[in-house]
Amino acid sequence: MLEHMTSDNRPPWSAVLSLAATVMVAFGVILYGFSIFVTDAAAGSEFSKTVLSAGYGGSVVAGGLLAIPIGRRADRAGVRGITALGGVLGGCGMAIFALASQPWHVLVAWWFFLGPAGAMMFYEVSFIAVDQWFATKQRGRALGAVTLIGGLAGIIFIPATEWLVSTFGWRATSWALGALVMSTAVATATFALHTVAGPPRSLGSPSRQRGLIRSLLRDRRFLLHTAAMVLIFFAVQGIFAHRVAVFEEVGFDVTAVAWWAAAASALSLPGRWIAPLLAGRFGSINVQIVASIVLALGAAAMVDGSTPWQLVSHFVLFGGAFGAFLPLRALTMAEWFSGDRYGATMGSQWMVVTLIGAAGPAVVGVMRDTAGDYTAATIVIISALGAGTALLLAVNRSGFPAR
Repeated sequence: MLEHMTSDNRPPWSAVLSLAATVMVAFGVILYGFSIFVTDAAAGSEFSKTVLSAGYGGSVVAGGLLAIPIGRRADRAGVRGITALGGVLGGCGMAIFALASQPWHVLVAWWFFLGPAGAMMFYEVSFIAVDQWFATKQRGRALGAVTLIGGLAGIIFIPATEWLVSTFGWRATSWALGALVMSTAVATATFALHTVAGPPRSLGSPSRQRGLIRSLLRDRRFLLHTAAMVLIFFAVQGIFAHRVAVFEEVGFDVTAVAWWAAAASALSLPGRWIAPLLAGRFGSINVQIVASIVLALGAAAMVDGSTPWQLVSHFVLFGGAFGAFLPLRALTMAEWFSGDRYGATMGSQWMVVTLIGAAGPAVVGVMRDTAGDYTAATIVIISALGAGTALLLAVNRSGFPAR
């Protein structure tokens, strides 16, 4: 596949960097921001953790339902319009959340606005753009750049959101973050992505689309890999949504935990760049297996979590492994499915992963509210990571090439 050049015949690195900045802001506002909003110092003081977790979990489900149509749209027309619309929805969603006075207001903001916004601005859309714009030889470096810049989200937004909430309150913070995510996405679409033409290919007829689904359902390696991603996504989402609250509950200061969470994001940066290089040498699945094992070890440190060494161990292990894990799925899928239906294929997997795996935050929230602490929920998270690792091992040994 040829590189998709800009109008002056250069690889579109400026567009990649601008799109990566939008990813970073979107993650910072929607994902990392939620980990602060759910605490007792913020929206957690007015709404239960079950309601907030259901709001966030539902937003992930909503994004998953849109994964296939967004992927197909990106295959046909590129990512510019998708990015702009995501920014507008994200800004509106944060405004509604800021005005929420009833539980159903929270659900509307997250399910109908912030969920679709995330689907249009998170990594999936950027991964499709990289596959369209770059040949295989440069794809790993471009993916590394996107995930590296995206990794700055936790470093910047966790402490910044905590400071804004403690200084101005969570409602004013929601307004400010909504304005930021909207302006960033619209600016990227307007001033950066216009330099890259739409993809010179189309997904094709409805019968060809149905043929794609049938071929994926017969592909054992795709099915095993998707099941592994479901379990790992379930666990990771549960951790991200509740890890600040977990350590707050056992006596740690929220500000201190927020800074450690930001440090974990910093520790994830090297892995985001190095993982694609290691995948080229050892295979992306092998590197994924190692990363998922380390994720499980990091989650194990949360079972009790009352001592400083457990706090440090969690954020160090989880941060480093999560960074390495991020670009590997896109690389694996590109090795198997790069081409004119890559977006639809990625969307097909991501829809299943999010619709099932997005229950993680809600399950953790309900188990915490029922049991009175996070111990049982943390054990469920560790079990999911272990099962996901076992499925990745099965992918590696399956011997069935992707179609």
